[in-house]
Amino acid sequence: MKRLLTAVAAAALLASMGAPAAYAQNRTVVNQSGYSNAAGAVQNGNRNGAVTNQRGNRNYARGVQDGYNNFLRMDQYGTRNHATTTQVGTDNFAATGQEGRNLSSNVIQTGRGNVAGVAQIGNGSRAVTDQDGRNNTSGIIQIGNGQDVEVRQRGEGNISVVVQSGYN
Repeated sequence: MKRLLTAVAAAALLASMGAPAAYAQNRTVVNQSGYSNAAGAVQNGNRNGAVTNQRGNRNYARGVQDGYNNFLRMDQYGTRNHATTTQVGTDNFAATGQEGRNLSSNVIQTGRGNVAGVAQIGNGSRAVTDQDGRNNTSGIIQIGNGQDVEVRQRGEGNISVVVQSGYN
């Protein structure tokens, strides 16, 4: 899990530094193992990218992107996890982690240059990130069980960091 958190942090850093897109069309990569996993991706526009990896059982992931040069990544690993990401606009980046069971993440970004990262490790936690505007950044890390957080940011240049630990 330490590597997953490091990867999410590194990806968010690259996105906030304006790393150029590596391809000229939309691209989707989905890897699944286990059973009864479901994943879907819808992309309108150009230079959007989506990566979904799920390893356990009964995980659900959905990514929707409309615009230009947006990127999302969702990794899950455990059982019965649920991740959705919706991005509308330009140059938005979202990374979701998750690992245990019954974890839920919902990321919604509208605008330009927004960055969202979620990590969650335990069981039964929920994270919501909703950003509308320009150059907003949100990072959420939850480690224990039963954690719950909602971040809503409107406008330009907002930064939020939430770290929760322990067991609820």
